[in-house]
Amino acid sequence: MPRPLPHIPGASAALQGAITRLENDDPRFSPGEVASAFRVWQWVVSGPVRRARDHATHADCDLCNSPSREVLELALHLLPQRSARELRRLVAPLDERFLRRTLPKPQLTEGPWWWFRT
Repeated sequence: MPRPLPHIPGASAALQGAITRLENDDPRFSPGEVASAFRVWQWVVSGPVRRARDHATHADCDLCNSPSREVLELALHLLPQRSARELRRLVAPLDERFLRRTLPKPQLTEGPWWWFRT
């Protein structure tokens, strides 16, 4: 019997449906990948401060870290507007916590905002 796909805690059925359609229609995603990325990002920011800082230090290394925030960002850009807004509301507190637990790394000039932290 196949395992059920992971869901994002607090997400509406409409958002879950939009994510499932995106994952099925876009070859850059696999089934359950967005929810898994959410849970990893949640794990990164909810644990010890050291975990967030280690993640930030190696943010551009896919071998060191899961590309969880990158997956969420891609989904935020590809989901329908209403679903993207809801997902952003769920991701925003995690991002804020990451920002509070990490320090700016101003020497970087290219890449997503979470690469500019240490």
